[in-house]
Amino acid sequence: MTALAIGKFFAGVVKFFGPVLVVAALIVAFYEGVPGLRDIPGISYVPVVRDFVVGRVQAQRAIAVEAALEGYVARTELKAAQAQAARLQKQADDNARLAAEANTQTAIARAQRDQAHADLDKRIAADEDPNISRWRQLDLDRLRHK
Repeated sequence: MTALAIGKFFAGVVKFFGPVLVVAALIVAFYEGVPGLRDIPGISYVPVVRDFVVGRVQAQRAIAVEAALEGYVARTELKAAQAQAARLQKQADDNARLAAEANTQTAIARAQRDQAHADLDKRIAADEDPNISRWRQLDLDRLRHK
């Protein structure tokens, strides 16, 4: 019964407006969509109705926007990853420089320590005053933290 009523409605529309005008209206609706129905929120998510209500032009525009955004997201993620890699490389270079400086300072400190120990050993060996006590090996080991 419903199909019969829809058929009678379309036959009346064709008879009233003429076949050329009805075909032209259907072509415009196919490509541009139905203006009143197109504004309903969420109608573009209904698969069967979407093609007729939204229209080919809007559907192709949405596909193009989606493709452009997909490329944009990929480029943005790539730039973010490159920036993070550059930041990590800078941190690694800074850490390597600081480690080299620390190694140099350590070598200088060890050389100064060894020189101080050698000077102390010379002063101890040169000390021949009988009125003062002498360093025992145990005392020297304590001073050198052995």
